[in-house]
Amino acid sequence: MTSGARGISPVVGVALLIIIVTLLGAVSATMVFDLSEEREPAPEVALEMEVENASAGEYVLRHDSGETLDGDKVEILGLEDPDTIDEMRFVAGDERTVVPTDETVTVIYHGEHGTIYTLREFSVDPSLGSSDDGLSLPSADEGCSWVDTESDGGTEDVKVEDGLVVDCDVTTEKIVEVFDGGAVTGDTESEGNAIDVDDGTLYGDATAEKVVNVQDGAVHGTVVSTTADVKIDDSYVNESIQGAKVVEVINGGTVEGDAVSTNKEVKVNSGSTVEGDVTSGDSVKLTDATVEGDVYIDEGDFDCTDSTIDGESCSEYDPKDPDDY
Repeated sequence: MTSGARGISPVVGVALLIIIVTLLGAVSATMVFDLSEEREPAPEVALEMEVENASAGEYVLRHDSGETLDGDKVEILGLEDPDTIDEMRFVAGDERTVVPTDETVTVIYHGEHGTIYTLREFSVDPSLGSSDDGLSLPSADEGCSWVDTESDGGTEDVKVEDGLVVDCDVTTEKIVEVFDGGAVTGDTESEGNAIDVDDGTLYGDATAEKVVNVQDGAVHGTVVSTTADVKIDDSYVNESIQGAKVVEVINGGTVEGDAVSTNKEVKVNSGSTVEGDVTSGDSVKLTDATVEGDVYIDEGDFDCTDSTIDGESCSEYDPKDPDDY
């Protein structure tokens, strides 16, 4: 008896097997290839970032060691220019000056086949290059090493003059003088003597044991004399002033904060303005002045002529109880 079913011939079977094996091989190769794409390694590189010029808000991004980076594949978030190394090969030893705009700077590498790696994150201060009131700072001529040499380690007078810009805190036991366009982008302190500013600018607090005198200048910070007078003459202070003795704002001077004397008189005259409050441990005298806040003094110790206090004239205004300051 002959069966009606037909089997696959050996030749056809072998051919089919070859086709199946080939297809499986192709699929396996594709899968392996895809997996290798996904596992493309991130570049091994050591990057560093540090302050280069604080007065200008500048940092330096440095390639310390490791693989060369193709700048076209690198994006740096949190910078004024995120493509700062675009179109260059960033190799060990290279560095770029950068200006951060955020508190975190992130270096991102865009690899082949859509891979993205975060190579490094840096915490920075984007407020460098501006004072507390947002004022842009001038570019520095000298730094802390100059201050140390000039003051002989904080024991001698320091003179910042003739347009010199010093980017550092200036602290000494002796006198600090800032004249003729000189500027300090940092705090200024005389631990045993005075601070004298004449046509100069301080971008920071000014603190002295003795007199602080500011004439035709500006202080973007507080002004404090711990034992003596404070005098603001045709000058600008964007925060408060305080002295142990006489405190004066004269000849069109402006103080955006309070004017305080702990033991002696406060004088505001000749078109000058105090935008905060005025108080004294002795007396207050206003002549052709504007006080936008209040005056805290006993009525018998208040002398007011042709002035405005909290929007009121001398005759309309009643000084506040000094205990309420």
